[in-house]
Amino acid sequence: MALIKHLSNRMFIPIVSLILIALAFVFDDWSSIWRGYLNILQSPSVLVSDYVYIGGLGATLFNVATVMIFNIVMLRSLKFKMSGPVFAGILTIAGFSFFGKNIYNSLPIYMGIWLFAKTQKLQFRSFMIVVLFSTGISPIVSFFIFGTGWPLYVSIPAGIAAGMATGFILPAFSAHTIRFHKGYNLYNVGFAMGIISMLWAVILTSFDVPLNLGGPTSEVAHVQLTAIALILSTFFLVMAFFVDRNPFKRYPELLRSSGRLVSDFIREYGQAASLLNVAIMGYISVSLILVLNLQMNGPVMSGVLTVMGFGAFGKHPRNAIPVMFGAWLAVALTNYTLDSVGMVIALLFVTAVSPIAGRYGPFVGIIAGMMHILITPYALRFQGGFDLYNNGFAAGFAAALLIPIVETIKRIKPEESE
Repeated sequence: MALIKHLSNRMFIPIVSLILIALAFVFDDWSSIWRGYLNILQSPSVLVSDYVYIGGLGATLFNVATVMIFNIVMLRSLKFKMSGPVFAGILTIAGFSFFGKNIYNSLPIYMGIWLFAKTQKLQFRSFMIVVLFSTGISPIVSFFIFGTGWPLYVSIPAGIAAGMATGFILPAFSAHTIRFHKGYNLYNVGFAMGIISMLWAVILTSFDVPLNLGGPTSEVAHVQLTAIALILSTFFLVMAFFVDRNPFKRYPELLRSSGRLVSDFIREYGQAASLLNVAIMGYISVSLILVLNLQMNGPVMSGVLTVMGFGAFGKHPRNAIPVMFGAWLAVALTNYTLDSVGMVIALLFVTAVSPIAGRYGPFVGIIAGMMHILITPYALRFQGGFDLYNNGFAAGFAAALLIPIVETIKRIKPEESE
């Protein structure tokens, strides 16, 4: 019983990591997993690097599980309690370990944040939320080591130094960027990393280092990845009823939340309602993929898990569906197509601007989703593929452009009616 309570307090995240590592050995044998895992570790990992294509499904699941376990152990050692942001951070880490994150390229970023905490004479744990989202820029480490073509005795120290330097400036930088979009971009750290990535892209381009190293994606595991997403959604749904026989009790309260940063659903509405919302957001994401007849791959699976993670930290059906619809509408009305994996994952990651719909209603949410889609491809060109949270970068600009207009209209509307 004590173990069950312990797992409940951690939103059953340790069980998820065990499920994924078990599935890795269901789909592949150890030798195939190890070979694929080495390929993953040696990948430049910039957008878009589908680890399912690079290493195979088994190796990718092994990578996801090991990165999750490392972060779970770190949180446990620092006695950090589960919350909405922590839950979102862990599932986002799991998602992006399908296409860009691994232990090797994450550690220098963590080291940089630890060094920043030391220089500021603060505890490392006080930056834990930034730490959990920081590895969205981890491809900078892999790119320096494996993407520049430099000899390893140069590229390895350069990669570690670049990662530590990035991690060092990230905490202070992300604390300021939230003012830019006023909390309406749930991927605030992604926005901060986009600007830092843009700086790296400018520096590397100035030295004639080619940046376009993102590879193709693989849809061969569409059925398996869809099944995994449904299994995890169902798992969280069952756990919601395990925690409380009536998890719908506080769910209407959760749905009335705007989701604007910082909305910790676990603290505000309880574990059961949060787990229920996580499951529902998973089902919505998978349904979107199936209804539009799209294919699951590493990046798309990342989108599904990230949406689920933020089901405890700002996203719910009432604020997410309008921006998703807006994103789809923008694709339908423009020359963009869903043949591009970037557009497909944007349909999921557009939910970064969900709080806009939560605060100002579905119509404004649709407009926000459309703006996000229009900005996303250009945001990628600016940041060179180093920021895995490119949609967070785009969402920051979409929110910053739209919110002042909406707030101005809101202020002058009563005067016009008079």
